[in-house]
Formats: sequence, structure tokens, C-alpha cells
Amino acid sequence: MNKKKYLISVLLLFAMGTQAQIKLVGMRGNQGSNFMDIVKWQALDPASVTAYPSLLHAYYMASSVFDAYNSKYYITGIGASASGLLEFNTVTNEQSLLNYSSFSNTSEIDMSTGKIYSLSIDQPGYIKVNEYDINTGTDTLIGEVYDPGITGIAMDAIGFDSNNGIIYYVGDDGQSILSLFGIQVRNPVFTYTKTALTTPSVGTNMMSINYDNANNTIYALNFESNSSGSSTGTYVVEINKTTGEVVNRGQLQGFQGFLVGSSSFDQNSGSFLLVGYNGNPDVQMIVFDTYNNTYQTGFMPDNVSEIVCDNYDFAKNTYVTTSETEPEKATISLSPNPASNNITIENSNAIPGQMKASIFDINGKMKWQDTFQAVNKTSVDISNLLPGVYMLKTESVNRVENHKFVVR
Repeated sequence: MNKKKYLISVLLLFAMGTQAQIKLVGMRGNQGSNFMDIVKWQALDPASVTAYPSLLHAYYMASSVFDAYNSKYYITGIGASASGLLEFNTVTNEQSLLNYSSFSNTSEIDMSTGKIYSLSIDQPGYIKVNEYDINTGTDTLIGEVYDPGITGIAMDAIGFDSNNGIIYYVGDDGQSILSLFGIQVRNPVFTYTKTALTTPSVGTNMMSINYDNANNTIYALNFESNSSGSSTGTYVVEINKTTGEVVNRGQLQGFQGFLVGSSSFDQNSGSFLLVGYNGNPDVQMIVFDTYNNTYQTGFMPDNVSEIVCDNYDFAKNTYVTTSETEPEKATISLSPNPASNNITIENSNAIPGQMKASIFDINGKMKWQDTFQAVNKTSVDISNLLPGVYMLKTESVNRVENHKFVVR
């Protein structure tokens, strides 16, 4: 009887240890072959490292994502005869180089569908949102976030809510206000929200955005400073999606810097993973437990970057056997389109409060703006607009929608 109890205890401990494993994938240079190696290991475990020669000579910084739906690691780089998107299957260890060029250092993946989304700027004020379907090889522009004054995108500042199909991006808006953009990518009409962030300190520099799909929470790394610009600490923070409030969850002490493009999140254990430099100059893996706000530090393979977490087991159990959430529908429509003298803005879900509506021409110049109560229908005189393509932007109750229309 005692022997049976002992055996059961050992099996339980083994199962707990297996569940606690955090699987990671990254890249590093191989001086002997002049190619890059793909490295797989378990967090903080030096005995678990396995390396595989890749097809790449070099890669683009902060351009890696992990397709948990299909257990594949993706990174953009340069091969011996071509450049493109490297695909590495972490189950079979097979790889190939795909002809895809829209990948950027602000890209994320929907672990419920395997589709990749990238943000980019071609002209000031417009953030392009592209969707790449891995199965068909189709790269599609699904919409643009329009905010006059935006000139660039913050690197490594994007996370993905795979439960609802929302990209969360943190960066300055057109008035240089640090904001959280929530971009719906499954809607038939392209929509997004923008929320100004309220931070604990005067100065802030936020990066390493990650989304906890088990608890629907956004995490980030925040470098705080006072009014004189002096550092007051580096914190793991939680961002409230509704209010924009940024809450410190724990301070990371003793680190002088962090590896860009190598933060990740283990969906099974709720661990926020980072790579930090402690000044020795040692590089250490940081495993921050978001359930108790404590962290461990330890082994990190030499020269590895572009680290992602292998969340295949979580995606398989969460999304493969369940259906996707029904996409949220657009609340604003306009008619007629094309128009000549007037357009009617119709709000199908009129929530009490004010709505601001703006019309911009194709060059981003504002042609009209007004604020009014969010009633069901509002008529706007456009008889002074020259024939062409215009953008109607509406803002109400923390929701932003863009609609193109044509003036004849």
C-alpha cells in the first residue's frame, strides 16, 4: 500500500513538472557555418537546449512570431539565394522559406486562426494593417488607422487577443499622447478604438507588449522616469483595456537593459518572459509570474534572440476544439455613397454622449469637423467638397471608426 502511494506521488510530481515546462524558440548565429541556428529549450533549463541549422544568414530584428495554432516559428530574414519568411515546424523540425515581404517588427499572430497581422506606415497619419494568410499565401490590406500627426510606429509594442480578434498596439497618437489602440481584424468593416494611457510616473517608455489570452489581460515592460528625466525603475505593468490605466505589477531590479524583440508570454502558466542584462555583463532569462507578481532569473542560451513561447498545447486545447468569437459589427454607416450634396451618418447603436465626426481628403487634410450628440441619424452638408475620395472618421464613447466615401 505504501509503495502504491509513493508511486502515485511520483507520478503526480512528474505531471506537475511537465505542466510547468515553458517551451521557448529563438535564433542565434553560427560562426562555423555563417548561417543562423534555430534554438529550442525550456526556460531556465541549460540541459534542454537543442540547435537546428537554419536557411538564413541574417534576420530582421523583432520580426519573429509563433503560430501556436500550427506549432510553427516564423521570422523574416535573408537566405543564401533569397529573402523572405522562414517557417520552422517545432514538432517535425522541418523548415522552408516563404516569399512574403510585408512582415515587420510590429507583427503579431492570431493563435486561433494562424493568420499574421503587421502594422506599417507609408505616409504620415496612416498606420496600415495587413493580414497574411499562411495557407493561401495571400497578403491583404484590411484597413488603416488614421490619426493625423503619427509619423512612426513603436517597435515591439503589439499584442494579440485571439479570443476576440483584436490587435493591441501601444504608441504615441497624432498629439504625442501615449495611447492604446485596439484594432478589430475580424469585422466586415474595419474599426478600432483609441484610449489614452494613464501611467504611474511622469515619464514612461513602454515596450514588450504581450496578451494573456487565458485571462484577457495586457502586459508590458515600462521604463519609468521623473520630471527631470532620471530613471525611477523598470516595471512589469498591466494595462486596463477600458480605462487606459497602467498598474505596476512588479519592479525588475538590477537590470541595466533588456533584449528587444524577445519578450513572450506562456499562456499555460501565466508567465511573462523577458531577457535582461544585469551589468556583469550577464544575460539572464526573467520569468515573471503574473499570478503572484514574483519572478525568477536564470539560464539563457548564449547569443539567442528573437525568442517566442511555444504555446501550441494551449492553442490546441483552447481554439482547435472551440469556435471563434462572433466579430463585433460596425456601429456607423453612411449613405449615399457615392454622394453629391449630403451624406447621412447613421449610428445603429446610439450610446448617450457626444460624437465627434471629421472628414479628411486623400492627402490627410481635414475638410470638416463637428461634435454633436450621438443620435441615430445626422445629415452633413458636403456640397463644398470637390469630387474625389474622402475619409469619414467618427469618435464616440472610446470607439473610433473610419469609412471611405466618394464625392461626385
